[in-house]
Amino acid sequence: MSNPNLKFLVVLLSGLLLQMNVAAANLYSNKDFDDGNDSSQINAIKSNKSVGYKAIVRYGVGFIAAGSGGRIDRLSAAGKIVKSDTIVGETFTSLLVMGQKFLAGGNKGSVLIFSENGTSQRIGTNTDKNINSLTLFKDMVIAGTDNGELLIGNAREPFRKIELSVTGNIVSVSARAADCFGVTNQGEIIHTTDGINWDVLDFNKAYAGYYKPCHFTSILATPSSIAVAGIHDDGSPVLLFSNQGNVWSDRSLNYTNDDGTGGSLTDSPNNIYYHDTRDEFYLACNNGKLMKIPTCSHCNKVFNLRVVNLFGISGTDSDIIVAGDNYFSESVQLN
Repeated sequence: MSNPNLKFLVVLLSGLLLQMNVAAANLYSNKDFDDGNDSSQINAIKSNKSVGYKAIVRYGVGFIAAGSGGRIDRLSAAGKIVKSDTIVGETFTSLLVMGQKFLAGGNKGSVLIFSENGTSQRIGTNTDKNINSLTLFKDMVIAGTDNGELLIGNAREPFRKIELSVTGNIVSVSARAADCFGVTNQGEIIHTTDGINWDVLDFNKAYAGYYKPCHFTSILATPSSIAVAGIHDDGSPVLLFSNQGNVWSDRSLNYTNDDGTGGSLTDSPNNIYYHDTRDEFYLACNNGKLMKIPTCSHCNKVFNLRVVNLFGISGTDSDIIVAGDNYFSESVQLN
């Protein structure tokens, strides 16, 4: 190849091909892969892309909030940070209080148990799936993870895995005395009475023609009812209730506030809290919306907080506290 022009052309083409390969590699490395969820309209609960709190629970006289950057913050009863710790390399998505200790679950199968003085110890999970939710059922810790995988353990020894025949990620689990429930982001509801054997209800298939297809974000089991929150294919919010988990009905999300303003909730509900003494449910939603769901179906109210997505919710006898993006937390006093 003695022709200098030909040499120059070969070098130029080689350079262009290299740039194209690099661009293609970057395209795929930056692509948002949402396992088990092929709808671009779905706001994934506790999205790892956002920075901030993903969960909050009552702990002692205050609260524990956890989230991205490995943040484990102790908050006062008023929601103010008292102490902040960081576990390098972690993104926490869920919390579970067990007496004087608490568990924090997160990305790539990470579960840590924290003592009252703040020391922590890692618990083996034998999985690299993201852990989305934790609950305690009949002295068993149950973790919902991506790709239909459940983890069962006692918080002392490594967890064991149970793989369910579901199409979505198990984004939320919740238990009451007699049974335990979970939901996926593909509209499936799972149920067990022993923690080992699980039934799966494909809600979208069972209720086809009655309700629009749903993608669930959260479930909460109380002694008298089970609440499931999520969004439809078009992004509109949905809230379902059932007494035993067999028959489900939707709840109106219209609201009228004390100042006379009203409308219908349009933001994704990401988490559910139940205030037992007031017999009221609360939804932590995107765009700083906190919605009160009392027993009266015409008495819903919405609190407009700072415009960030809210993922964690807890409370006391007199307050509801929410936590979300940008490490935002706020306590809302109940009337």
